[in-house]
Amino acid sequence: MSNFKVSKERIELFVHPNGDALELGKVGSYQVVVQKGLYVTGDEVIFAPEKSVLTGQLKAEYEKYLSGPDKDRVKAVRLRNEISSGIIIPKHLVPNFESYTVGVDVSEDLGITKYEPPIPVHLAGSVTRFEMPHIGNHDCEHANVYVNDLVPGERVVITEKVHGSQFILAHEIETEKTIVSSKGMLKAGLSLQDEEGNTYWMASKNDNIVGKIRNSFTEGVIQVFGEVIPVQKGYNYGQTNPTTRLFDVRVNGKSIPYDMVSNELRELWVPIIYDGTLNLESKEVVLYEDESRGIRKTRVDFILPKDVVELCKGKELVSGKELHIREGVVLRPYIDRDAKDGTKLRLKIINPAYKETGEEIN
Repeated sequence: MSNFKVSKERIELFVHPNGDALELGKVGSYQVVVQKGLYVTGDEVIFAPEKSVLTGQLKAEYEKYLSGPDKDRVKAVRLRNEISSGIIIPKHLVPNFESYTVGVDVSEDLGITKYEPPIPVHLAGSVTRFEMPHIGNHDCEHANVYVNDLVPGERVVITEKVHGSQFILAHEIETEKTIVSSKGMLKAGLSLQDEEGNTYWMASKNDNIVGKIRNSFTEGVIQVFGEVIPVQKGYNYGQTNPTTRLFDVRVNGKSIPYDMVSNELRELWVPIIYDGTLNLESKEVVLYEDESRGIRKTRVDFILPKDVVELCKGKELVSGKELHIREGVVLRPYIDRDAKDGTKLRLKIINPAYKETGEEIN
């Protein structure tokens, strides 16, 4: 599940390598760029991460910095070549600031929600509530936020991030019950009804996913995640009819390694770009320095090696014809596991030449 929350946290400050008037702040697992001298290490702040949707006074306060058609969405930005993955909300905009406990989610109190991409009109359909055990969601987090949760030398798998619309199908072998849903609808406890013309259902039937599941498993709830294509402007991957590219299979809620998935389901897998050892690099980060007093506090952070980051670039591999730029890649440990804060380690690295509209940046 996603670990999205808006909460009071203690900020830890360190030197911005490229900006004399700026500092880098570590808030939980996130990095934020702040004005120098505005905070000191240990200060309690309310932090809203990227994808936060603001309303009311908060929206009015930050509107010129927000993104989206309604100018209400917090977006990660680079300031002097350092990523800032959210905003710190001033105390005067937070009623009862002092009453909040560090780490507790206050998003509901502040009217902040997480942005979920809207379902394109041609994908929507009638919905119904469902009941099925072991059903979970799938989110990807930015790699820079969770790189310190990776382990040097561990086996990782890097796959192409396909630009479609997230597709979820779950099938319970014993009851033969099937649900099909989208990312946003699943989080709301809703599934799509099997109606003529619904793109998600069309894709699942075109690929015979239920049949492949029943040929591959004898019991349990099998949940598959993938991207339906072609649905995004400029990204058809050489396809004309709805199809899927899978990136996760779970048995009773637990992900299984991709190379343990049946050949039938593997035929639909997203392209594997790398499977092997992760050789992390490290850098010393200066947290605080006072030469006159001989004080210097540092921390060692991991960084992804350049050759791994470069994998996000180039052309897509889905069609085998390099028809479009690559949206990016997703890195995950070979054995599915959590970060220290409970977030699943499924980390995305986005191609700089890609933007959400699906257009290429020249």
